[in-house]
Amino acid sequence: MRRVWFLALFLVCTIVLAEYVVVVRTEPFSWVYVDGIYRGMTNIEGVLVLTFQTIGQYKITVSKSFYLPFEGIVLVTQTGQIIVQAPLKRAGQLRVFSNVYPLEVYAEQHYLGTVRSVKDTVLVPEGSQYLTFKASGYQPQTHLVNIAYGKETTLNLTLIEETLVVNLKVEPKTFSPNNDWYQDTTTFYIYLSKPADLSVNIVDKSGKTVWTRSLKGKAGTNIVTWYGTEVEDGEYVVEVVANTPDESYAARETVLVDRSVYTYTKEKILTISAIGLGAVLLMFLISSSR
Repeated sequence: MRRVWFLALFLVCTIVLAEYVVVVRTEPFSWVYVDGIYRGMTNIEGVLVLTFQTIGQYKITVSKSFYLPFEGIVLVTQTGQIIVQAPLKRAGQLRVFSNVYPLEVYAEQHYLGTVRSVKDTVLVPEGSQYLTFKASGYQPQTHLVNIAYGKETTLNLTLIEETLVVNLKVEPKTFSPNNDWYQDTTTFYIYLSKPADLSVNIVDKSGKTVWTRSLKGKAGTNIVTWYGTEVEDGEYVVEVVANTPDESYAARETVLVDRSVYTYTKEKILTISAIGLGAVLLMFLISSSR
């Protein structure tokens, strides 16, 4: 019996005192972070040895001046060394003089960073790069820029404002606000080419506005839900008006309110849920009685 206890104690100590080693190989004198916490700098050979007391998944980040940072995930599951190769790409700094900020910077669809003012710079891989600059409400621009390692490159940029465009989709176009849990609401998907003040109006056949909502629209898709509980059955016009200080744009679609069919979806869902809950309770009572 004593031998068994010694063996169990030995196994517990082995697990508790076990060290899991991760060796990071990268550029010399690079900073290494684990889950956002600084863990040290690589030596002149570009090596840093990390030790962990527990198994798990860890995020390794490696950075160095004038290099693009490396990010990777390492899964530590057993004792012994795990080698993490963290190649860094040489880079230069880009400063952008623009008529609008903030600017998102991309190199071949890869996000490099956001420039929020002329004071900011962004790291860009060295060499000739096709860079795309994006700002909300403005047309993207792509430029070929020559980046030198370890140096700053400047670029003058004038973005052209997007023309205001509005697209409206109604889904579903026929809905039944009769509380049967099936298509009780309809959704208006409103696409804006740039931010604008939005006015959403529901108009009946006589031209009377029966429902309205105002909001600050963002560039991209805006979603508005209509419950239709305040109107009678029939066809209505959904009118969306977008306004900026210089432009106005309207889009219209029709929507049909039809409560004539009751699907009993709510009752079916509640019945199935009740049966499932009853089965779980029955199994619990049976297991408890044993």
